[in-house]
Amino acid sequence: MNRVTIGVVAPCKDFAATVEKLTGNMEDAEFLILEEHGELIISLHEWEKEGKVEGIVARGLTAAELKKQLRIPVVAAEPSSFDLAEALWRARAFAHEIALLCFESQPSRVDFDRIAGVLGVKFKVFAYRTREEAEDVIEQVLYHRVGAVACTEPGDYRKIGSYGLKAVLVQSGREVVCDALKKALKLCQARRRDIRLCRYFQAILGSSYDGILAVEDGRVTIFNPVAEKVTGIKAVEVLGKPAAEVCRANGACQVLLGDGKEVKDLLVYLEDTALMVNRVPVRLGMSNGLIVTFQISEKVRRMGSRVTKAREETGGKGLVARYKFSDIVGRSAVIREAIREAKRYARSDAPVLITGESGTGKELFAQSIHNESSRRGGPFVAVNCAALPESLLESELFGYDEGAFTGARKGGKQGLFVLAHGGTIFLDEIGDLSPGLQAKLLRVLQEKVVMPLGGQTVIPVDVRVVSATNQDLARAIAEGRFRPDLYYRLNILHLHLPPLRERLEDVPELFRHFLERLAGPGSTRALQIDDELLEELKKYPWPGNVRELEGFVERYVALGEEDVNRHTTFYRLLERLVKQECTPFTGATQNGRLPQAGILTVRLGSLEEMEKQLLQQASKLFQGSKNEMARMLGISRTTLWKKLKELE
Repeated sequence: MNRVTIGVVAPCKDFAATVEKLTGNMEDAEFLILEEHGELIISLHEWEKEGKVEGIVARGLTAAELKKQLRIPVVAAEPSSFDLAEALWRARAFAHEIALLCFESQPSRVDFDRIAGVLGVKFKVFAYRTREEAEDVIEQVLYHRVGAVACTEPGDYRKIGSYGLKAVLVQSGREVVCDALKKALKLCQARRRDIRLCRYFQAILGSSYDGILAVEDGRVTIFNPVAEKVTGIKAVEVLGKPAAEVCRANGACQVLLGDGKEVKDLLVYLEDTALMVNRVPVRLGMSNGLIVTFQISEKVRRMGSRVTKAREETGGKGLVARYKFSDIVGRSAVIREAIREAKRYARSDAPVLITGESGTGKELFAQSIHNESSRRGGPFVAVNCAALPESLLESELFGYDEGAFTGARKGGKQGLFVLAHGGTIFLDEIGDLSPGLQAKLLRVLQEKVVMPLGGQTVIPVDVRVVSATNQDLARAIAEGRFRPDLYYRLNILHLHLPPLRERLEDVPELFRHFLERLAGPGSTRALQIDDELLEELKKYPWPGNVRELEGFVERYVALGEEDVNRHTTFYRLLERLVKQECTPFTGATQNGRLPQAGILTVRLGSLEEMEKQLLQQASKLFQGSKNEMARMLGISRTTLWKKLKELE
């Protein structure tokens, strides 16, 4: 930043020498020492216009005159009481009859009686406020026939000396000059900040698409170019004038200002032009004001059309969330609790990690969270991290610039994070992300910026991340396959979805839902699917979860079209599921495998480890039926309860 330039008007050589010594270490400003002369004010006027000086330091009458003539800050280096006393003490060496001839800037600032008492010197004070008064005051000094005169102004000092009287010039002490220089620097720096803010404000007003009209203390203070264009009134015709007078002369201003009360989106008419007007009364310190903003209503309508079109285009790209919480089927306690928790998460912008087995509806919940959140008007972008190789997935997530690699599209391509700006990105199968992409994703989450492949600049993005996995990420971290710092970033809010076998009471309702979606409304009744038949579905543990149940319904609809007895088809399919599709359980429930009836398989290990495996598998197989589980294991219910409690 350029240094501040301050002009210092030196009434004498001693003053100039003091300034030079003090300003040697002041690096924030450049001080120009100017000799006091008759054409000084004219010269400073020119310097002010050309921007050569931003502030002035002067003494006495010169400072007072410059304050009236210039718009830049002027600081007076007024002599202190000590400076006056020192000059009077020097004058005493010449005569006992002493006069103090001074410019009176602040009449009550100096206690002359106290100075006289401390020095033991009697003197008479002759003060004046203007140069014209100075001539009369000098004649009074001569009339009183004093022996010596102490003068605060160099011109008076020279004139008194020309009459043969002993004259002493009051000098400004080092402290006075130093304070004046520092004060001038602070004022100039503050003025620079004010000018900069004023220019920013003017730029905002000038570039605004809204018309802006403001009134303070009954006078028009703002009337921007859009207001000029809409009303046909020039700003110079209204600025600074009383609002009442402006309203009488211009009906347009009367319509805009109205009764001065607050309104929002008020439709008014200026001849054939419809305007949307907002008025806001404001309090500005001790003043009252009113700010009016307005737009042509047709322009507002066109903007709304463009927004609608943009949303339609985004929807055409598939960047929308189709499902809401109302689309989630199920009345069980566990699914209702999951929905309640997800709705709470929707109120936040923090990342969400959704865990659960394959087929439990993780993307359904992700879309519902988006549609319930404040980002529902933005895009929803879903990507399966396990579906693409690392190199291709990186370019899809972060985009690339033209020429980034062989075969890159001309003009480059926007990444999914950029497409999701203002909305939500859903990263499914996040546990399969490669270590390299994990590091890049962590940077995006921390810095909120994306660097396209082959790019040189970063792109700021405002995206909420919802991720999902059917893996045990804690185990993946222990095995070194997943970064713990990324896990902590993704797992700010955690939502676990229960498998279907833990909410078997929802199976009949889900069956009806899928059947009516595939075969049409009312198909459950038309095909005579009764409650007794649907209860049979609850006997199967559904290792593939909701996705497997949906596939079962699709096969039922497809195979039952040529079968007269649809009940036979139902039982045949269910029997095939139970007998053919359930393989021996290995403990890896994440792979969708459950035990065959009556068969439990454990890995060799210590008795405690094998007992733990046995209880875990049996617990999933019997679905909470503690009596039957205890009977099959040959232990009491109390013993079973204790062992399960140890396993939590």
